[in-house]
Amino acid sequence: MQIQIDSREKAKAIKGIIKEFDRQEIPYFTSKLYVADYMNLLNPLVFIDRKQNIAEIAQNAISGHKRFKAELERMDGIGAKMYILIEQDKIDKKPITCLEDIILWENKHGAIQGDRIYRILKVWERKHNIEYVFCNKRNTGKMIIKLLEKR
Repeated sequence: MQIQIDSREKAKAIKGIIKEFDRQEIPYFTSKLYVADYMNLLNPLVFIDRKQNIAEIAQNAISGHKRFKAELERMDGIGAKMYILIEQDKIDKKPITCLEDIILWENKHGAIQGDRIYRILKVWERKHNIEYVFCNKRNTGKMIIKLLEKR
């Protein structure tokens, strides 16, 4: 396995991920990806798009909808699969372990709430070859490796 990391990933945000790649001696390099944030060069039709929290995927669903939809369509155009990996902090009161848990998510910074986000994400799931995966931030590197090893 050799992992390509999208060059738009911020170094500070992925320090723990890089540390896990190094710990497991998995080679990686940084370069712009056509879609998403991570890809295994040995399996180039599987991508991971990392979201730092529920609020980020909510932002994609609402104000970034057009841009994110275009990315999903590019992925569809090449016949790829995308895992949308949504990170959570250990301090989250109600851990989200599946898409349905988003229904109860409460947005502290806006009118859009979990039930509407859930409906949008379900539509994306039906229309595109995507799968939502949830993990604690401290396990993101391990989860990326696990998902990219799948065939």
